[in-house]
Amino acid sequence: MRGWAFCLLAVLCWPGAPAQAARDVDRYVGLNVVEVRLTADGRPFDDPAARELVETRPGEPLSMREVRETLAHLFSLGLFRGVEVDASDRRGGVALVYDLRSLETVNRVEFSGVRGVPEEWLRRFVSQRHGTSFPAGDAAAVEDTVRRAYAERGFFTARVRPEIAGPLARRVLRMAIEAGPRARVRRWHITGESPVFHDTIRTRLGLRNPRTPYDGVEIVQRLGDYEGDLRRRGYYEARLSHEIERLSDVDVDVRLAIRRGPRVEVTFEGDEVPGARLADLVPIAREASVDEDLLEDADQRIAGHLQALGYGDAAVTHTRDGDEDRLSIVFRVTRGPLYRVRAVAVRGNQAVADDRVRSILGVTTGAPLVVREIDAGLAAIEEHYNRLGFATVRAVRSFSGTGGRGEDGEVEQRVEIAIDEGLRTIIGEVAFDGASAQSSAVLQQVVDVRPGDAYYGPQIERYRDALLESYLNEGYEQAQVMLDARFADDLSTVDLVFRMVEGPQVLVDHVLIVGNRTVDSATIRREVTLAPGAPLGLDDVAETRRRLNALGMFRRIDIREFSHGRSDRRDVIIEVEEAAATRLAYGGGFELSQRLRREVRAAGSRAIERIEFAPRGSFEIGRRNLWGRNRSIDLFTRVSVRRKNDPPLLAPVETGGAFGFNEYRVLATYREPRAIRRDWDVQMSGFVEQAIRPGFDLFSRGVAAQVTRSSGVATGTSIGYRLGNNDTSNRELNREDEDIVDRLFPNVRLSSFSASRVYDTRDDPVEPARGSLVTLESEVAARTIGSEVGFSKSFVSGSVYRRMPGVPRIVLAAGARLGVAWGFPRALDAREDAPEGRVAAAGSLALPISERFFAGGNATVRGFALDRLGNPRTETGGTIDQAGFPQGGNAVIIFNSELRIRVTPAIGLVTFVDAGNVYDRVEHVSLGRIRSGAGFGVRYNSPVGPLGFDIGFKLGERHFFGDETSPQQEQLMALHFSFGQAF
Repeated sequence: MRGWAFCLLAVLCWPGAPAQAARDVDRYVGLNVVEVRLTADGRPFDDPAARELVETRPGEPLSMREVRETLAHLFSLGLFRGVEVDASDRRGGVALVYDLRSLETVNRVEFSGVRGVPEEWLRRFVSQRHGTSFPAGDAAAVEDTVRRAYAERGFFTARVRPEIAGPLARRVLRMAIEAGPRARVRRWHITGESPVFHDTIRTRLGLRNPRTPYDGVEIVQRLGDYEGDLRRRGYYEARLSHEIERLSDVDVDVRLAIRRGPRVEVTFEGDEVPGARLADLVPIAREASVDEDLLEDADQRIAGHLQALGYGDAAVTHTRDGDEDRLSIVFRVTRGPLYRVRAVAVRGNQAVADDRVRSILGVTTGAPLVVREIDAGLAAIEEHYNRLGFATVRAVRSFSGTGGRGEDGEVEQRVEIAIDEGLRTIIGEVAFDGASAQSSAVLQQVVDVRPGDAYYGPQIERYRDALLESYLNEGYEQAQVMLDARFADDLSTVDLVFRMVEGPQVLVDHVLIVGNRTVDSATIRREVTLAPGAPLGLDDVAETRRRLNALGMFRRIDIREFSHGRSDRRDVIIEVEEAAATRLAYGGGFELSQRLRREVRAAGSRAIERIEFAPRGSFEIGRRNLWGRNRSIDLFTRVSVRRKNDPPLLAPVETGGAFGFNEYRVLATYREPRAIRRDWDVQMSGFVEQAIRPGFDLFSRGVAAQVTRSSGVATGTSIGYRLGNNDTSNRELNREDEDIVDRLFPNVRLSSFSASRVYDTRDDPVEPARGSLVTLESEVAARTIGSEVGFSKSFVSGSVYRRMPGVPRIVLAAGARLGVAWGFPRALDAREDAPEGRVAAAGSLALPISERFFAGGNATVRGFALDRLGNPRTETGGTIDQAGFPQGGNAVIIFNSELRIRVTPAIGLVTFVDAGNVYDRVEHVSLGRIRSGAGFGVRYNSPVGPLGFDIGFKLGERHFFGDETSPQQEQLMALHFSFGQAF
């Protein structure tokens, strides 16, 4: 990169360069160009991107200006270290040959003879200093870097022989290394600590053996570990380092500078500091310092924390005492009385009602009196008045009270707010001066103010900035917009004049794509919103960058401009660095869940809830940039070790299904973004999956296709089709409780179309604190399109997230879900040997069990185990069979509410109330049969996302299931382990 930049700078800054590059061309000026050829290093070079940059076109007279522009364009590609043009007579005209001299770029470094040093470490050492590619002229610098790397590991006489091979544009630097002998440590010198501790230090650092091979990298790592250990033990100012004295090429003395410092003890005296995390208020351990400025800041932080709780007179001081081995820091806390708001009085306000002022102030009677919060409320009141046109408003506070303390030591204060509104200023006239590129009507749309509107200075400044942005987006990079506000003598009105200095408009001359090797240039250009001849606008540059980043195909994207003499034309160079085409991911973990299993006894059997541990692992491999386009294909596999379900008619000794790899999923996916009309993304997949569900085992396989369109940032639409088979086995449901659809279609083929709409304004999809999520889904399966059963199914869900006002640590989350489905009626033969016997299905049929709604578990109603929510089949709308296993239903209702409390950056608490139910038919839906649960949980924000543990308790009646002679009541409590939030 540096090489071509130097060549380009030479072309721009050295007047003689174009003349030399274009030697012997000026005598052909005026002749018609009959042929133009491009060569690279003497070989034909037919690159569409490069040919597009040639300004000298056949059939037109030769112009030196066009020759120079062509040279500048070709240089701007950044692929060549030089460009020469040669002209010759050809059929009464002139033939031009542009010879491009490639940059010698090293794209790969190969090592041989590596000994005593991990090759991966050596490669990383080099790439951190020179990058993954560099000019071939840097080979000597890379050679020196390799020598320094070996010297850091103790090889002071290492010899490195570099050799460059391969084509010019993709050179390979081969480094043959002779490490030589490794230096050994003759003696360890320890300074900064008493000799009494030297043996302890040597043992801790593993330096007991004499003549140890010297490895500076390992010593630095050991010293860092020891330093961290000392700081964890209270030696917050510990500093450890080392240096060497070379006695010869094979002998060194190592001097270890150990400055342990005093052991720091922090204590607090006086009053308690409630609700405080002292490690944050006194960050001695985090900052690894006991500097006096840091301690004074800690005094202020503790006092500020207490004042924010209402202790307005809080004061904190500190003292330090000790010697070189021990340092005691004592914080003395004087809390003072707790002040509370007795009443809030407002006076002086005429334009804004008292209730509105109090609402903006945000101070309530009986709350702790926090001066900082009141001052923030006063600023909000003044801001509200400013927006109404009162530019000189002032709001001040005062406190009054009895001066005495109550029995609990609290002091009540009356808060008085005095408002001086001042004069209201309105806008008179709005004018635009100096605008020729854009009409006043267009500018007026940007500046959305009218005569008579309230004057609010910051908003007018934002309109001025918006005007400037509109000019920049039209390519006027030197545009200036000035605001002239002309106030009347009495400040009652103001006339606004926006003065524009437009300057020249800059247009795009060429769009150049460089750096792509396997990605097709057409794929990149499809995402570029900049076009030749169009204005060079800021928004277009930003949108181009956003679209290219969204492709996910590049490690780095650089968009820059290049001027070649004309002030109104620029080349736009888009340089990309491709990411690796192959993706590989793997992982492991486990699942802890409360699941239903059949317990068989001599008297009968029933469903019981058990905590199950299921190890799982996953592997994914993918390939993007297929055929040079933004297409990708992925293969994802997951396997889990779990026990199968037991059939309902087992003897007691036969319980316990086979334990093994009984849950797995294999998913192959092909994706092509913007495949249809540049708006719709296409995804096709094939899948094979086996899942152990409460009550049955499900084996699914099939194919699916989906097209998706994003409308703006928050809205998305999907349309899909699937064709597959769902086979159920090991059904634990009692035969007499099974629906006729399950008896006739234990293995069912499904063919369906689906559509969905998503509206998502959440600030974070994993840990949202504000915004909302609304989804609408609908699916239709029919025999006419190949399905064995027909049905329609719809599902609507919505959730909202809000931070509690004044308590940013608490987030309120609420959600609701509704699902309804109808099975299409049909007539079926009851027995193949009885053609006259037919089962006429009327009304709303049940769906196949694999397609029904289930609820209960960590993501729905947490007072119930997975899929266990429902009423007994003996009740209207019930979906739980006699033994206690769920059968699912055609309708589901779920309501969730949750308080998420952040205790520390890593730990959070939740309290929740959930409600809902599953109904066998839509016509049996009744809010009177809603079941509910409540509970609490813990969240840990791990590096991969929030991990959760919830305990839910059933509210209201608990039903009995099992054998009639000894029915068992539902468990009161359910435990849930989860990844991510519940909703």
